[in-house]
Amino acid sequence: MKTQTVRVMDCAEVLPGFSTQGALRDDPGGTHQVVMGKHLTQGEPYFYKEEDRLRITPERDLSRYVLKQGDILYMSRGITTYPVLIESAPEPTVAPSTFFILTPRPNVVPEYLVWCLEQSQIEALLTSMRTGAGTPTIPRKGFMEIPIPLPDMVTQHHIADLWRLQCRERRLWQQLYLETINLQRFAGKELFDKLNAGQVL
Repeated sequence: MKTQTVRVMDCAEVLPGFSTQGALRDDPGGTHQVVMGKHLTQGEPYFYKEEDRLRITPERDLSRYVLKQGDILYMSRGITTYPVLIESAPEPTVAPSTFFILTPRPNVVPEYLVWCLEQSQIEALLTSMRTGAGTPTIPRKGFMEIPIPLPDMVTQHHIADLWRLQCRERRLWQQLYLETINLQRFAGKELFDKLNAGQVL
């Protein structure tokens, strides 16, 4: 099957998150978990952690904003915008209006769509359409119209596998970096203590 050029809206349903008034605070008896930007890491799928807990009891129906595994959140406000694949979240989990909620259609592999939205060519298109001086925002209509290539499912799955390997590689590099920093600090402390003690090196 030949690769088609389609729009984002042809690949996924795109909804805005729910609107909020003021800062959200954790409600111990809350019924809905909320995903915030601070819970996400650019370039990494999202897995819920207990430290991410932010429960609310909504005063209106938020069922259209409930996230499912395989959905994609796109950070649509701010200088840095990016997609995140939802891997796990408590039921029900919802997303606020700082995000677009993408539910991929049956003919689209979610990881492939994330990979597309991460590419520099797409980022350049999104940057060109941002509006607002204080907090730049990507218009949903423009976002939905962005053209992307859509190959056959086999090719999508191959690229999805590559994307997951790249994510794993980034995690390993990050772990190596942190271990290197810890080792350098330990070595520095040992050396500093010896100098303070007047020891000859």
